[in-house]
Amino acid sequence: MPAATPLSTLFSRRATSEGAAESNRYPGLHFYRVSKPAPFRKLRFHGTRLIVVAQGRKVAHVHGQSLAYDADRYLVMSGDTELRGQVIEASPERPYLAMCLELPPELVAKNLLAFADAESPAASAAPTALAASAGGDLAYVSELDACITDAVTRFLQALDDSLERRVVAPMAVEEIVFRLLRTGAASIVRSAVQAGDDSIREAMLYMREHAQEALSVEQIAHHVGMSASHFAHRFSTVARTSPMRFLKQLRLEVARELMVTRRLRVAEAALRVGYESTSHFNRDFKAAFGSAPGSYARQLRDD
Repeated sequence: MPAATPLSTLFSRRATSEGAAESNRYPGLHFYRVSKPAPFRKLRFHGTRLIVVAQGRKVAHVHGQSLAYDADRYLVMSGDTELRGQVIEASPERPYLAMCLELPPELVAKNLLAFADAESPAASAAPTALAASAGGDLAYVSELDACITDAVTRFLQALDDSLERRVVAPMAVEEIVFRLLRTGAASIVRSAVQAGDDSIREAMLYMREHAQEALSVEQIAHHVGMSASHFAHRFSTVARTSPMRFLKQLRLEVARELMVTRRLRVAEAALRVGYESTSHFNRDFKAAFGSAPGSYARQLRDD
């Protein structure tokens, strides 16, 4: 079996320009290249993310604590968090290279259910590395072990082939979630889906499969055999977001894929995912991804 490609090579192939670059190969995946020490500030984000560094070193300041991470240590963050800090080790010859991957809450819920079924719970010990929390926001740094490195490597290698991107990459992301749930980061990853259950996981999968259809809370609740009010409350408790906010994000992700990979026009993509107003779609898209959908799609197509 051929040796795995080093993460620095895989990252460098994708982080070809200075700063942040969102991948058009997989939703929720970003790469970073920084060629000199510099401060940074990231926009607020909701959800849970894994940051892996292939080269260089960075320090994040979260709620008064400093979390340093590099090629030997990963960072996991959860909650509605604004991240500030400094890249402290980078040069033109050896730039800082990193990736940030969103961890879908339905995958976390699925793995937690598997742990429960196997009577082998996710790790619950208190983190031994630096951690920070406030108002439900969490951050954790720990050693990057071989299992997580291998899963990340397989995930990135799968992105280069269209069939592997559809089949292998999602399995690798699920393995990454599984591996993290068996580390000290489990409590933070687990917070993405507070005490998940079968009904909410089924609802998430149903919403993902039918993201292009007109759905209401009542319809989704009926599908999983719950009242609308109980479902909305339970979903918010599990996923840490409302059903409609979760569905809106899914629709925007579908629209993004339609515009980038299928080259649909903005108005057509908006209509496909249930938006009657293109201007409303434009506002939601820009709020979620930082730029207007038309310019966003053109930039990623050029990549």
